[in-house]
Amino acid sequence: MSKVTKKGSGIDFDSVDDEETAKPKADDRPRTAIGAISVSLAMGRGVEEENRALKDKVAVLEKREFVELLDPTRIRASKYANRHPSSFSDPAFESLREEIAQAGRNVQPIKVRPVTGDPAHDYEIVFGHRRHRACLELKTDVVATVAELDDQELFSEMDRENRDRESLSPWEQGRMYQRALELGLYPSVRKMAQEIGANTSMVAVAVQLAALPEEVVEAFPRPHSLQYRWAPELTNALEKDREVVLARAKEIIALGDASRTPKAVLSQLLAGPNAAADAEVVRFKTRGKVAGSFSRDGKGGLTLKVKAGALSGDAEEELLKFVQGLFKE
Repeated sequence: MSKVTKKGSGIDFDSVDDEETAKPKADDRPRTAIGAISVSLAMGRGVEEENRALKDKVAVLEKREFVELLDPTRIRASKYANRHPSSFSDPAFESLREEIAQAGRNVQPIKVRPVTGDPAHDYEIVFGHRRHRACLELKTDVVATVAELDDQELFSEMDRENRDRESLSPWEQGRMYQRALELGLYPSVRKMAQEIGANTSMVAVAVQLAALPEEVVEAFPRPHSLQYRWAPELTNALEKDREVVLARAKEIIALGDASRTPKAVLSQLLAGPNAAADAEVVRFKTRGKVAGSFSRDGKGGLTLKVKAGALSGDAEEELLKFVQGLFKE
């Protein structure tokens, strides 16, 4: 060690050579096996924390959504989607397609997830089936966000989007829930409602609506016209006398009255116990198909129905004159 004297002070200061400062002290090294193990464990924990942080970053990147222009022919519909065919031909869809045609692409992106093992498709729709169909018909690329999602995440996002946009009818919503239950995505209505953040009673009624017989659904002008509140009434009527309700539904379908209203159909399906016996008196046919009917309701009222186009203009006039002639002033 050297000694340095500060000039003019009369005081000596001890200094340490730089070489000595650079040498590690013996006390800094673990002196026992336990100490060495402790240092090793501490280093291991540091590596684990670093790995965990990297995994979290990768997970964030995998969940990140990327907006892309995709070929709609390489995108398939979701297996949980239950859009009725009329959803792709009604005025609302025509308006949507025209809007996309004018803009050159869909303004609001659809959402898709990548799929593997399907040579015909690269993606599956999460939500945006109508926007996708419009782009498909227009033969234009579709704007889409792409994200990695499992089945439950896909279903939850699809349901949330539909409920927020109110783009699905009650029957279509019920069909979607019913499909998820049939495929085993959720074990029960209660669990499904809990996972997707929906009201359990609403989900249960929607599933009840979707479970109605095909004849009952077809009796209405469109499945879209079915309302949530009608499900319990129709289900109860079917439980009391299924054959009667189905017979009424088939009669409505056979008449093919395009002017029938949803409420009128509901009233006819839920008519009193004697309605079925009294409803049909005579059924008219032409070329083997029902052209009209003459019926009596429970109160004795008479109804003559003729299917549109079943009579020529001259025949309609003759029928009108004949009926008028039955009534005397």
